[in-house]
Amino acid sequence: MSNDDRDKRPAYDGKTRELFDQLPRELEAEPGELARTTHALRREGFFHARPSPWRWPLAAAAGLVLFVGGMAIGNRVGQRGSLDAMLSRRDLSVADHVLLLQRAGSAYVQAAQSYADATAHVDSNAVEVASKVLMGAAHAVARSSLDAGLSARLTTALQPAARQPMIWY
Repeated sequence: MSNDDRDKRPAYDGKTRELFDQLPRELEAEPGELARTTHALRREGFFHARPSPWRWPLAAAAGLVLFVGGMAIGNRVGQRGSLDAMLSRRDLSVADHVLLLQRAGSAYVQAAQSYADATAHVDSNAVEVASKVLMGAAHAVARSSLDAGLSARLTTALQPAARQPMIWY
């Protein structure tokens, strides 16, 4: 039942009004009745707990802790799988070493392509660096006997051409 202006209360005559006025407005509650009634009203949702003044600052602090913790964990996981971290590890399996070799080679090719895209002319320093890196890789592969003759061919191809004597007339 709602108490608004649309409620039409019946008009009582004088005797009925007098009987209503004689009804008691308060009753003595039995022991525990107030607690049971309050519990029932609270269970039905009539009483709401007053929010703590620390609720929003605590929620913000918890969110900040989760954010910083997530960043730290993500950074650690990201660095653990990086090329630099894998190069420094000594506990890699053979398959991981092959993957590392592939990733390092791809990174080298990508860096060389990026450099080539950034410059309009041939830089002799870059050419020398590239040839030294490739020659060093070929020698490393040859030392570990992984190449089946490929390193010798690579080293020969990367050596500066021997100067042939020319006869000028």
